[in-house]
Amino acid sequence: MALHHCPECRRKISQAAKLCPHCGFSFHETDLARYRQLLEQRSLANQEINRRSVKLHLVWLAVFAAVIGLASWWHHY
Repeated sequence: MALHHCPECRRKISQAAKLCPHCGFSFHETDLARYRQLLEQRSLANQEINRRSVKLHLVWLAVFAAVIGLASWWHHY
């Protein structure tokens, strides 16, 4: 009997199972297609969050560099 992980709860279950006995996830083809679509939506949302995070980090890096530059310039004079 081969085992694999349920994509929803990550517990090991039989490959012959039609439903996960732990969380009830259905392995019917339409449910799997819906689950893949949900994963794609989550992936796109995570990409957008990462893009915003990178922009925010770059802004803070520029502010930090400007403060260090001004402090260095101020110290010289």
